[in-house]
Amino acid sequence: MGGLAALTALLSGCGHEAVAQSPVACRTLPPAQLPHSAGTLTETDSGTYCLRVGGQLDVFLTAKGTQMSARWSPVTSSAPQLLAPANSGVLTPPVGVTPGVFVATAPGTVQLSSRTSDGKRWQATVRIG
Repeated sequence: MGGLAALTALLSGCGHEAVAQSPVACRTLPPAQLPHSAGTLTETDSGTYCLRVGGQLDVFLTAKGTQMSARWSPVTSSAPQLLAPANSGVLTPPVGVTPGVFVATAPGTVQLSSRTSDGKRWQATVRIG
């Protein structure tokens, strides 16, 4: 059976199951702000981003304007065994900035999240491959 015929037979035999099992689409990370990083996320970034195993991802969440008292809580990983908190070794954040440095240790999908004391939430998804 030819490649196209085999693919057609496979898709028609599986119905919607093939679509349900496909991985979540991911976007390229915004440019890195630290050396050796694959990219940097801020409070304006959301959605799903791609990261390779072994890659470093940085997060900088900034309290804005008069809301400096509503600082972001530490950024957490929903699966630290896949996307582990790391130490940059030289990071001293400016006043009002909550940093997070993470290293991808194994394939999978992870949620990064934080919130402010006034209830604002931030979340981004990282697909590690």
